[in-house]
Amino acid sequence: MGRAREFDEQQAIDKAMRLFWRKGYDAAPLPDLLREMDLSRSSFYNAFGQKRRVLAEAVRRYMEHGMDGVLLPLFDPEAGRAQIEETFRRMVEHTAGDKGRFGCLVNNCMTEVAARDSEARKLLAAARAQVEDGFVRAVERGQAQGTIARNESPRSIGRFLLNTFSGLNVASKGRPGRAVLEDIARVALRILD
Repeated sequence: MGRAREFDEQQAIDKAMRLFWRKGYDAAPLPDLLREMDLSRSSFYNAFGQKRRVLAEAVRRYMEHGMDGVLLPLFDPEAGRAQIEETFRRMVEHTAGDKGRFGCLVNNCMTEVAARDSEARKLLAAARAQVEDGFVRAVERGQAQGTIARNESPRSIGRFLLNTFSGLNVASKGRPGRAVLEDIARVALRILD
């Protein structure tokens, strides 16, 4: 009979998520990851097998928490225009704050590892698709309610909003200031008119 795990797996994943978010996947070598997760090498391999699995679990946790709460309005089953606007407001708040300098875990990993790792690319593309689909559903609802213009398809608008949302994360790493981020969001949201 194997020994019971002597650590909280979700807590360890949360620590790994924060490390990957702050430093990046490649800049977090296994010794750093073990130290951050407070795990021995054997506990790590018994629980996770490999670093990529920890990344997959970290991305899953990140998305479960709605990107630190930013995406929660968008993931509301009744989301429409007001929730899209609230999501962008939260995004500006997030990116203008201290955590903004880290960007987005999914975007960071997409630019860092997706080109060379097809499994990571699929995982990260699925996370981005989750956000895109949230925008699409909210646009569909807004168009049905008459609060969002029908100049473009919901999918086209959803893709544009996701791209702008991602761009805010990238821009925030350069610390351009809140006014710049607010301008980007304000102009992007005009697509809804």
